[in-house]
Amino acid sequence: MAIMAVVLLLIAIFWSGWRTYTISDTLRGVMIDTAKTTSLVFIILLGAAMLTSAFRAFGGEDIVKEFLGGVPGGFWTQFFIVMLVIFVMGFFLDFIEIAVVVVPIMAPILLADPSANITAVWLGVMIGLNIQTSFLTPPFGFALFYLRGVAPATVKTVAMYRGVIAFIGLQLLALVIVGFNPALVNYLPNRSSLLAETAPPPKNPRLQYCLEEYAEFRFAEDGDQIRAAIQTASQLDLNALPADIRGDLEDSFENAESAIPNIDAIVAAKQAIAEATPDYRPLHRLVRALERDARKYDEQIEELQVIVNRSGEGGIFSAERGERALEEITVLEGERDALLAQIPEDWDPRHDVFLELQGAEINARRTYRRTVDDAYDPLVETIALIEGRGALEQKADAIRALPEQLGTMAPDEFSEMVGTLREELGEIDGVSDIRSALNGARRAMRGDDPEPQEAAAEIAEAIAALEAELSWRERAAGDVLPGLQEYDAAIAKNIGLRGQDRLPRDQALFVARCNADHRDVSLSF
Repeated sequence: MAIMAVVLLLIAIFWSGWRTYTISDTLRGVMIDTAKTTSLVFIILLGAAMLTSAFRAFGGEDIVKEFLGGVPGGFWTQFFIVMLVIFVMGFFLDFIEIAVVVVPIMAPILLADPSANITAVWLGVMIGLNIQTSFLTPPFGFALFYLRGVAPATVKTVAMYRGVIAFIGLQLLALVIVGFNPALVNYLPNRSSLLAETAPPPKNPRLQYCLEEYAEFRFAEDGDQIRAAIQTASQLDLNALPADIRGDLEDSFENAESAIPNIDAIVAAKQAIAEATPDYRPLHRLVRALERDARKYDEQIEELQVIVNRSGEGGIFSAERGERALEEITVLEGERDALLAQIPEDWDPRHDVFLELQGAEINARRTYRRTVDDAYDPLVETIALIEGRGALEQKADAIRALPEQLGTMAPDEFSEMVGTLREELGEIDGVSDIRSALNGARRAMRGDDPEPQEAAAEIAEAIAALEAELSWRERAAGDVLPGLQEYDAAIAKNIGLRGQDRLPRDQALFVARCNADHRDVSLSF
């Protein structure tokens, strides 16, 4: 039945293709029209790529960057100018030309501005909304042509132009709303990314700021319960654990108790920076603008210095040209020095003070991250060790049978079997002593001169290590594991958040909202 259905489907496809090809030459016409349209688009793209490459090759991008950088008002003034240029171009150009010519030049300049720290997604949506108005703006708006084609002759074109003004206004209003509320654009991509199977792990550097914002919120809400859980866990009887594991776990409890004070230190550092920023920001902008202009003089001086070095006898420039270049260098150096002289005298001490505030925040964040890692990693490792008892028991009989097999198997066969067993034990945590002893037994039985006595001693050591591991893990499973699991449940989504494989849903949604807003990082440069 299935074969018959496939055969009928193939016949139907063949018959439809034959009819399309033979009746009124439809297929050929469709293919030609498709080829024309595709060629048109690719010609536009090719021409735009050539224009953009030539524009950049001749320094046009640098000119635009310098112009936008010299405009007072910072990023938002630059952004407004770019949006205005795109809007005006929409009156005369198709959206494809604007997208492939203007965007590659303007977008990198705007994305590089740290004062806005915008995302490429948000900028793309803003430009897309702006370009969308080109369908409505006269005289070459596509929507106007479509309307003209279906409207009766009594509807004048000028009336269409007047009627479309309200819709253009709505489009611009949407542009303003999205501009001042970046979360409308950024939240959904962030949410999709953080909830996907390929979501970045919580230790991803891009997530740390918002993870610490979440920790601040969580500790403020549930600080008492978290402290109580830490206190309860620190009172557990850990005597069933080996000394080294017990020591690491006790240190982790102390680190967990330090997590909340460390978050408080981050909050205090942020507050100090927020209080210093209003007075420091204007000075920072002034000095960085003066230094930027001074670098332009340095670039010119460097180019003229090349002329000086290559002038005179044996050079590619005449001596007169070299002397003129020296005179120009003197003038430029004077202008540069005059420019740098405008830097306020209190810049260096105020800059140093602000750098100390930023350094305090950075150190507080680093301390917090180390603290929570040291608080949670030993807990996870200890639980994994205890829960690995079942997997270790499955290999126990094979290890206990090795002394008997040593006397009955060929050396090479025995060595290969021990090597396989050692590799299988590699999937179990905390059995390095057993694996090391098995490796010694394997080495003793390899080669032309096997040493059964040495292998037997190594196997005995492996069995002793096995029994010791099984013994303490069995006692810990009854005495310690339930308390550690309860403690893990209490801190996994706050102190232990960085130690998870991926963000839980609630935490991912918080981080998505936090990352959806743009943060000004210009004072860090």
